[in-house]
Amino acid sequence: MKKKLLVTLSFMLLVNIAPISVLADDIDQKIENQTKKIEDIVKNEKDAKDYLATLETEIKTIETEYQTVLSEKQKHEKEMNKLNTEISNLQTKIKKRDEQLRAQARTTQTNHEQESILTVLLSAESVSDAISKALAVNTLVTANNDILTAQKEDKKELDTLKVSLTKTLNTLEKKTEELEEKESALAEAKLEQNVKINEISASLANETAEKDKFIKQKEEAQKIKEAQLKAIAEEKKKEAAAKSAAEKQAQEQAKAKQAAPSQTAEVEEPANVTNTNTSNNDLAENTQQAPTPPASSGGWSAPVSNLTITSGFGGREDPTGISGSFHDGIDFGGASGTPIMAARAGEIVSANYSGMAGNHVVIKHDNGYYSYYLHMSSLSVAAGQSVSAGQMLGGMGTTGNSTGVHLHFSISTGLWSGFVNPAPFLGL
Repeated sequence: MKKKLLVTLSFMLLVNIAPISVLADDIDQKIENQTKKIEDIVKNEKDAKDYLATLETEIKTIETEYQTVLSEKQKHEKEMNKLNTEISNLQTKIKKRDEQLRAQARTTQTNHEQESILTVLLSAESVSDAISKALAVNTLVTANNDILTAQKEDKKELDTLKVSLTKTLNTLEKKTEELEEKESALAEAKLEQNVKINEISASLANETAEKDKFIKQKEEAQKIKEAQLKAIAEEKKKEAAAKSAAEKQAQEQAKAKQAAPSQTAEVEEPANVTNTNTSNNDLAENTQQAPTPPASSGGWSAPVSNLTITSGFGGREDPTGISGSFHDGIDFGGASGTPIMAARAGEIVSANYSGMAGNHVVIKHDNGYYSYYLHMSSLSVAAGQSVSAGQMLGGMGTTGNSTGVHLHFSISTGLWSGFVNPAPFLGL
């Protein structure tokens, strides 16, 4: 009877293991599908980042070209200023020389009582005196004419240079405006690409969390399977021990009969024979169950409407290499601006910004615990304010020491100390 019971229990365990194996195969397929999705998203993210790098390179090139054009423009402006100064000086010289020429002309007319050159010649005392006077008058007139001609040519050349420089400056100013417009367009494209990368990162976080969920399901199924196989092995071990004990007892009884054949003895079942009737409770005790979280403390609610876990509580290498190897909270993925709510009523003791936590809120609760909401894009509350459970605190973001849009949610027994796993509080 006992042997029959053991066989029945073993059969039941084997029957239960079969669906678990099928379930594991199904989960493997889901993990494989999820891996392909993640690979596609990672490829899209890589392409987006490559395009962003191209935009940044183009912007740097334009900035360099812009600086070169600006430097050239400034150089020509300095030349234009220098040229204007030279033109002004030249105009002053011409004006002074004109005044000098007019003065010389008046002097000549006064000395000769407004006589013509013929009168000057006729009034000469001798031929040599006449020639000297004629040469003097002619030399003065010629010199003045040469000066005027040279001054006009200089001014004409300077005017030509001024026109050329003005044209060059106009060209450079136009090119500068074009470069500014192109740089502005590329900067806008860069911002749009950053938004796209954030969206891809959020999608990647969601798909990765989904894959982690399937992996966890597989691990749990594997644990159950191993526990059931262990239970079967234990039952077989007990059955073998019971069989060995029964055979030993039978041998001892046979020897006793041979030693006293005339005596009729009742063979009783030894009290110390191992009982092979294993109950369901004993089997349950031998089966290793998957760990379950402790009961909720009560009164807690989800800080976001969609609890997509991207990183759990406990040992984990920080992606940025700054915060160490222990993650003191749970990360929930989502889109930028996703509303974040108070997980429990309490008083806000901090609503501020820091380099590590970014925009964050810390709430002190009536049960002695503190809750933390980190990396927020914006804050809707202030320190000293009382909030109720479910009241909006701000939007989800990626400020501070963060590699993507998410909410880092923590619970502790002291302010910034004594962090505990938030999962049981939220019923996760």
